Amino acid sequence: MRLRIQGGEWKEFLPGERRLAELLQVGRDTVRLAVQQLEREGTISPAEAGSRRRILVTTFAARKSNAGKHLKIGLLAHRPLEQLSQPALLEVDQIRRAIAGKGGSLEVFAPSWYERRAPAKNLEAFVSEETCSAWILLRSSEPVQRWFMQKGLPCLIRGYPHEGIDLPHLDVDWEATARHAAGRLWRLGHQRVGILVPTESLRGIAAAVKGALDLGETGFQPFEIPENGTVDGIARGLARALQLRNPPTALIATRPRQAATVLTWLGSRGIRVPADISLISLAREPFLEHLVPEVSGYDVDPDSVAKQVMRRLTSLISGNPHPGGNSWITPEVVKGASVAALKA
Repeated sequence: MRLRIQGGEWKEFLPGERRLAELLQVGRDTVRLAVQQLEREGTISPAEAGSRRRILVTTFAARKSNAGKHLKIGLLAHRPLEQLSQPALLEVDQIRRAIAGKGGSLEVFAPSWYERRAPAKNLEAFVSEETCSAWILLRSSEPVQRWFMQKGLPCLIRGYPHEGIDLPHLDVDWEATARHAAGRLWRLGHQRVGILVPTESLRGIAAAVKGALDLGETGFQPFEIPENGTVDGIARGLARALQLRNPPTALIATRPRQAATVLTWLGSRGIRVPADISLISLAREPFLEHLVPEVSGYDVDPDSVAKQVMRRLTSLISGNPHPGGNSWITPEVVKGASVAALKA
């Protein structure tokens, strides 16, 4: 908190306790201890009923920052940093390093209202307090994307843009990736293929489902297997699918967690992968390498993605609202050992 004050991020008033706890991702008791220390140091004013604490000390660093020279990138995420996937964490770390190399900082925020249906008022207050050179929107909803578009703030959608949103974005081409996975299975003789689909309304998932359903090869019969994001939900979906008159001979997981649950659930019932059923995961996390058999699928290099993010951010900060470049990431194919030709 002291560094933020010295850096000029909070110029006149300190945010409230609840806001500080949310921004710093710590408990309110921790915030109170820090605030008390800053008060003892004379950095902020004593508490007054109904008023925010005034910042009393401004340094040369703060005055310099107020001149607008400090590079600060804000990343809005749907969950706290420690709950993000390992590839996302690696990507964030690389972006943070790159920004630090330019004398700036990356701040990660996971506000509780980020996925609300109407976050406009929260966004207005939040962005007015957290002045950033540009923003990264991770797994953002349509209302969040639309608010940033209407405000004209420099931002990059790290994910799929919603319909009608004209903002720069960067994500895996999930439609093409799923179509490639479906084609791999079809060429091995699989026609009845189940696609595990979480109930979350994400554009990337919808694109992946479309890519598999639209393969268009003769006899190919893909279908969706809904799951609610829990192990039990995946197990119920698999059980129903395997009880169908024409059950799937192959499965496409749209999330790595699904692949892990599928592999272990099938194994617990004596169903062998890939001898009895094949499995492909569209997304990948390092833990999949340690499963037996190793799950076939697709991988994205976080370092490469971070470099693409930085190129776009640099262009946005320089005043170019449309930084250009290919918005779609093509993942590398991981051969794995969970896919085999359909037995005659």
